[in-house]
Amino acid sequence: MSDPLTHALALHTAKEGRPPTVLVDMDEVLCHWEKHFVASRRRRFPHIPIADAGNRDSFDLFTGLSEEERRANTTVLDEPGFFAALEPVPGGVEAVGEMVRAGIDVAVCTSPWLSNPTCASDKLLWVQEHLGPELANNTVITRDKSRVLGDVLIDDKPEVTGAVQPQWSLLRFTRHYNRLLEGPRIDDWSQWREGLARVLLERGGPPRHPASGQLTGHG
Repeated sequence: MSDPLTHALALHTAKEGRPPTVLVDMDEVLCHWEKHFVASRRRRFPHIPIADAGNRDSFDLFTGLSEEERRANTTVLDEPGFFAALEPVPGGVEAVGEMVRAGIDVAVCTSPWLSNPTCASDKLLWVQEHLGPELANNTVITRDKSRVLGDVLIDDKPEVTGAVQPQWSLLRFTRHYNRLLEGPRIDDWSQWREGLARVLLERGGPPRHPASGQLTGHG
């Protein structure tokens, strides 16, 4: 008997006539953004206290901060090369490789910090170094992920919204600022197969006709 992910992939392919497209966020999903940020803040502004990584209750980095703290945060985030120096989250690189080998269409989907002059190129360099040139070619850098086509988005952001209704379903990657929200989630990369299978099965429906690509049955 096939495992749940193999079953879910087969059902999705039968319905859509193609394997699923999985979009994977970078910061705090594939790479340790907050850990590097806190270390950089303490190095550059040692006189301004900052909580340890993992203790931030709000996803918004500027909530409840003084003007001095806001300026310090912005200075760190604007530093050229900041986004190229992040350490991989354990298991993430391996999980993406397993998805690709399972026949899943994988794309990295990440938002840039617009005032950092090297953010976009840093992110592409990171993907190329850790995931390879093919995934670098399949990287989408956008401020509005709702416009990106896909079946599942793995992301740590509590609510991922934009200008349009997204076609993908959100699979949250658990972090301290989203841990109380309901909905499908994985706590770490060891759970990706079960989490992805659950979301794909929840998206299930009648199969498409293999020739026309249209749904069978009455609409």
